[in-house]
Amino acid sequence: MSFRKKIEYLVLKYLAVPKTPKVDENRKHIACLGDSITFGAGVSGKKEKTWEYFLEEKLNGEYQVLNYGISGRTLQDEGDYPYKADKFYQISKDLKADIYLIMLGTNDAKPYNWNEKRYEKELDQFVSEYMGLSEGSEVILMSPPSCFVDRKTGVVDFDIDMNNIDGPIYRIVKETAERKGLRLIDLHEYTAGHEDWFVDGVHPNELGNQKITEYICQNL
Repeated sequence: MSFRKKIEYLVLKYLAVPKTPKVDENRKHIACLGDSITFGAGVSGKKEKTWEYFLEEKLNGEYQVLNYGISGRTLQDEGDYPYKADKFYQISKDLKADIYLIMLGTNDAKPYNWNEKRYEKELDQFVSEYMGLSEGSEVILMSPPSCFVDRKTGVVDFDIDMNNIDGPIYRIVKETAERKGLRLIDLHEYTAGHEDWFVDGVHPNELGNQKITEYICQNL
């Protein structure tokens, strides 16, 4: 492991992991599973600027919207930082939420993480686990947003391969939702052409989080 990867590992393992949300047992629950886009990295992790916070406000308190996003995480178990290796995986399952919003794939798009057949197989398995938790739970898939190149470098930051985001990941998420009879919230198409909604081409800024909230509400 290179020095850079060691530092990244330590940051993601010990510093970028959010606190476990406190569950309000008196309300219905929406659990949001994902990576740094879900966590709110584009707004420096400020809770009051994330799409989850805006969503809870839009729903007038009927649902508690719980943020189980963790920076750097992959859907694939073979990725450098798999979601299943973190505590939120089991915590979110134990919750048996009324609605699960699942969005994982942006970090899988990195060349050293990417394997198309494996991603498709493991997404199907991951979704099936949450579908089987409770008869009252609904699983909704969200396609990762579009990403944009850094104008200074001419490439997408954080080693993310735009071609994987735009091509196989988008297709696989859509096909998985259709095959399993799940609703899809298509953030990829919705965010296309809206570079101004992102702070660094990958993570939504405050405006981007607000726009994502509006679109989620339309689809809920």
